[in-house]
Amino acid sequence: MVRGNRWYKLMAVSTISMLLLSACSGGGNGGSKETGSNGETGKPNKQEQKVIVVDPGGDFTDYSPTVSQEKSDANPHPYNEIRVLADEWEKLHPEARIEILSPTKSKDRKVAVAQLAAGTAADIIYQIGVFKNEDYPKGWVLPFDKYLEMPNPYVEGNKQWKEIYNEAWLNKSGDGKVYYVPIDAVPIGIIYNKELFAKAGIDTAPVTYNDFFEAEKKLKAIGVAPYMPIYRWSDITLETAVFAKKIKEWDVLTKDGVVDQEEFVRAYKKGLYKVDSPENREYFKLKKQKAEGYPNGWNSTDAYKAFVTGKVAMIEAVGIHMRNVKDDKDRKFEYGTTSFPVLSAEDSPFGGTNTIRGMAGYGTAWQLTNTAEKKGTADLAADFLMFLTAPQNNSRLVNTLEAAIPAANGAEAVEMFKPMYDQFQQDYKDGYLSWGAFYAGTLAGPEYLQTYEKLSVDYLLGSISLDKMLIELDKSMKKSVDNLVQQHKYDESKW
Repeated sequence: MVRGNRWYKLMAVSTISMLLLSACSGGGNGGSKETGSNGETGKPNKQEQKVIVVDPGGDFTDYSPTVSQEKSDANPHPYNEIRVLADEWEKLHPEARIEILSPTKSKDRKVAVAQLAAGTAADIIYQIGVFKNEDYPKGWVLPFDKYLEMPNPYVEGNKQWKEIYNEAWLNKSGDGKVYYVPIDAVPIGIIYNKELFAKAGIDTAPVTYNDFFEAEKKLKAIGVAPYMPIYRWSDITLETAVFAKKIKEWDVLTKDGVVDQEEFVRAYKKGLYKVDSPENREYFKLKKQKAEGYPNGWNSTDAYKAFVTGKVAMIEAVGIHMRNVKDDKDRKFEYGTTSFPVLSAEDSPFGGTNTIRGMAGYGTAWQLTNTAEKKGTADLAADFLMFLTAPQNNSRLVNTLEAAIPAANGAEAVEMFKPMYDQFQQDYKDGYLSWGAFYAGTLAGPEYLQTYEKLSVDYLLGSISLDKMLIELDKSMKKSVDNLVQQHKYDESKW
């Protein structure tokens, strides 16, 4: 439980000051009482304050304040909570102030690269996880490891900041360090049309893949397209389930239940993972069976629009889609949500071990940049992130937008996402594998991922055979893995 009294907050500030600020204060620089010259003891001029610039982009929705705080059709989710929290933090830290960019710039990768290369990026930025391994070797982003080992003074009883996270989801980069701090997590599952289910005689949402395929047949029988993914990455859950029995064999360098990039490269180089394997053939066979329920012309169909207009009975859903369906005026039917199906031993010879449902890992993650290092604001920026990720503040930061679940353990989710959060908690308790414990598409690097995405679509469309696809994927895998070894200079003698 987090204390809410002012005494604790003051003690928290004292603690974090001892741990963090001595390194960046320069012996009374900026925020000291002696340098204050605006007539208020202990309150420095704006010119003397250290300025932390935050570019608060997000995975599914941004955390920038909206121009208007009035709710309307054009502005259905007015937002200003990050500014309110920043004001509260500033009162605890008169030596610094927070500048929040709106609109965000870091979501545009070209802009982010240009600013990072020039050292002009914001102190705190958003970047999707796939880029973190590209950026840290260039010195563009700073590791959080020393901060994650420190207590978060805004969380009662916390001994290490990292304790508020599911450590298996704090994915390390190629050098073994963590270059991002999670802000929110992704609620995920399937959203379905209850009226079409009733018409097809489907009494309950599918639990296993056999249930799912049976539901597809019943929906097709009444002339309805059963299913369509919004993102094809939803098959990460299926791929993890198919390869589940191999994960312990490969998860040996950092034993955390997740195959990281070096562990994957090791498995491939040692011949433990092969592109053309029984597991991969089963995975692609099941992918194609799922695709039999896609609507005609699915590769050029808007899955969300097809769902809300009643043309598709099920789509995958993350938090933003659930929010949008709830608000959508085109929807004329009652809907429900459910988790992705599990791959049981009856479904597949590779089934029986499954992935945590309900949450797809962390979504929005923020980084510290080389700008903060150059300005000497990195410690203060890290403190601000500690403040934002304390459960009571993390709930406020995230929940107003109704698009995600707060990343900090102990934070409350909005009512709409509680079933997903409860499912996650149960699966976590039951020892299910972490979501995304294995996904070759990203582990093998961006070059392979592009090839995989193109060829897997060609395969589902029937324009390339499974055998031919696996041959081409293997060529791409070898080249991409060799590039990763060279880029990260992995010490193969430790394998």
